[in-house]
Amino acid sequence: MESLRNNKLYNLFTGLLLLGFGSYRLYQHFTANPTLDTFRLIISVASIGYGVYALYNYTQLKKQD
Repeated sequence: MESLRNNKLYNLFTGLLLLGFGSYRLYQHFTANPTLDTFRLIISVASIGYGVYALYNYTQLKKQD
């Protein structure tokens, strides 16, 4: 069995989930009246960054097969 780090579906779902979550939170920050505090804004940007990394990892693992 593959380790969780090299599991292609795990990387795909994690990347899509975090990218969607971070994008939604940034959308809320820029369009809603109550803006997010700094810590939540940093978490949103970090989740987008890790989501992009997980999707990149997914494409690299897919090329190896």
